[in-house]
Amino acid sequence: MSKFIPRSTFPSYNIPLSSFKGHHQKALSKLGHLSPQLDLIIEVRDCRAPIASTNALFDKLLATKRKLILYSKKDLSILKPNLLDKWHAFNNETYMFIDCRNRNDCKRLINTIRNIYENLESKPPLGLRSMIIGMPNVGKSTLVNTLRQVGLENDKASISTKIKKVAKTGGQPGVTRSTSEIIRLSNDPEIMVYDTPGISLPTVKDSGTMLTLGLVGCIHDSFIDPVILADYLLYLLNFQDPSGKLYSDYMSHPTNDIYELMYNIAKHRNTLRPNGTYDELGVATHWINLWKQGKSKKYRGLFDLSAIQDINEENWKEINNLERERVGSMKVHQKLVDSFGSNGASKTFNRKRTAKDRDADMKNRMFKL
Repeated sequence: MSKFIPRSTFPSYNIPLSSFKGHHQKALSKLGHLSPQLDLIIEVRDCRAPIASTNALFDKLLATKRKLILYSKKDLSILKPNLLDKWHAFNNETYMFIDCRNRNDCKRLINTIRNIYENLESKPPLGLRSMIIGMPNVGKSTLVNTLRQVGLENDKASISTKIKKVAKTGGQPGVTRSTSEIIRLSNDPEIMVYDTPGISLPTVKDSGTMLTLGLVGCIHDSFIDPVILADYLLYLLNFQDPSGKLYSDYMSHPTNDIYELMYNIAKHRNTLRPNGTYDELGVATHWINLWKQGKSKKYRGLFDLSAIQDINEENWKEINNLERERVGSMKVHQKLVDSFGSNGASKTFNRKRTAKDRDADMKNRMFKL
């Protein structure tokens, strides 16, 4: 039997490269309006796709703000912490691994935010105001709910009543459709947060990035053909482990043929029809969901090709710089710059401000004193 050789490239299918919707644009504008009063930005990324789930739109709009980067869903990922150490040490960025449902992780995060507050040169008179941002379905609303439960659990004013969830959550992107009112996470010190809708890029750079976002749930299930997505998953798994071990429950040998794998999955699940056919979409969706939802520890994954290739900090910086340049050339970005200024702090004088922008400036005036 000849040695198995995994595919070195994946076809560039003609799939949509955009899932940017009206509520994404609205959330970006709201972010710009609230920016002057924010002391901290908490950006959540999916640690199964650390590069693909990074949104370069935030960099310009919030360029002057202190940022804390969170890599969520650590229980579903095999990403190496030392790889992130190399990447973020390069720009002296602060990051944390976190499971948004884990109370201990959220206690660590609350303590980190409290330390940030204590180290501020001048304490904000109305408490530390923060905003949680990120791509769709990376765990932002789940994080808000857990942080609030942890942050208020020892508070005397809240101890006699059950701390209710304040952010709606779900398994598909787009559950949160608008920016929340200010939410209290802690009373001593006062820590407040805004929960925001997930914001996609107007257009991603290539089909591989779109497929990666589909595998981690940043794109709705109906957006990409499940068979193509299942094939990309097979391609990535073979790239990581050519032995076929990652799908050995269904096959005794590795394969590059998604239809062979799906046939064996259907056979294993006893869903083959008498004539040997099977429901392709159903089997592909089942195969994808095993990894997307992390049904067990064997389905912990990494779906970002650059992370799988273990790129160094120089390559990571180059990828980020190219992405910023690409996003910077988009009209949606220029619209934001026109409204809020090129420095992301709403302080540039030559701005094309709308009536809503001027009203927001008035509301934020006391935060600029």
